[in-house]
Amino acid sequence: MRSFKIQKRKIGQSSSVFVIAEIGLNHNGSAAQCAKLIDQAKFADADAVKLQVSDPNESYAKSTSSYKVFKKNSLQENEILSLKKYADKKKIIFFFTAGDFKSLNLVKKFKIEAIKISSGLMTNIPLVTEASKIGVPMIISTGMCFKEEIIKTFQIAKKYNKSGIALLKCTSLYPATDNTINLLAIKNYIDTFKIPIGYSDHTKDNLASLLAVSLGAKIIEKHFTLDKKQQGVDHKFSSEPKELKVLVKAIRRTETLMGSSLIRPHNKEIPNRNKYFRGILAIKNIIKNEKLTTLNVGLKRSLSYKTSLNSKYYNQVLGKRAKQNIKTDEKILFYKLKK
Repeated sequence: MRSFKIQKRKIGQSSSVFVIAEIGLNHNGSAAQCAKLIDQAKFADADAVKLQVSDPNESYAKSTSSYKVFKKNSLQENEILSLKKYADKKKIIFFFTAGDFKSLNLVKKFKIEAIKISSGLMTNIPLVTEASKIGVPMIISTGMCFKEEIIKTFQIAKKYNKSGIALLKCTSLYPATDNTINLLAIKNYIDTFKIPIGYSDHTKDNLASLLAVSLGAKIIEKHFTLDKKQQGVDHKFSSEPKELKVLVKAIRRTETLMGSSLIRPHNKEIPNRNKYFRGILAIKNIIKNEKLTTLNVGLKRSLSYKTSLNSKYYNQVLGKRAKQNIKTDEKILFYKLKK
């Protein structure tokens, strides 16, 4: 499936890049802060906001740092539903990563219109299988995974999911340094899977996202915060509202710059052919019966290339004799020459 829709938003090779503001847990467990993040994502012209939803008792051993983070920062179910309705009102797509079966049930219960499978869940085959059966588009990150693992998960998702699947190139380091990104793999993803491919960006600036777009990424996911200085695992490498707006604007410009793959001049260039291309002109006065040589015939720019003799005839013209007088800068045309 080369394209699919989330709500009315088409995602695919012929569509504009789908930009996800990854809120994750950057709401710090506050529904009010999450609503502000939704507002700012809309201000930045992002297409969607995404949360991370997990029941810590189902997803993490109590000894892990993740358990403590989710225990402290998770939103209540009623808050998630209210935020979904708020995002709908703001006309921005709302979805989340479901970290376990209990959270997965909320996708169905709240009629969430897409689901994210994080890199850490990509090899969780039972969860991927159940997520694939829900009947909504899936966006799957692939950090830490080998190609054969990605292919296996994709095959399972494709078996059950008919609503649309996208894969995101991702490096699961926080933040990720330049030498760990390997953006050229995006081309490999596109050729291998033949579905929309995107990039989940954990770098500190926008360059990787823009390069990913230039390589064919049709989804960009960028972590998003109100303030990088807040306490929390993701804030420090996330984009603040103004940075996200700059990124979205730069993505749109990058798309415009990428343009078409056709090898031809742009329509706006066509008139310049008449001004800039060279034709065959006299470089000095030529009298009747005079022989044309490199001393009196040249290749010059004029204001009427369209009606000039093309330079490819230059060698055919040389050696002929003038049928009439030809002035300097006058076009050399075959009817002015003897056969």
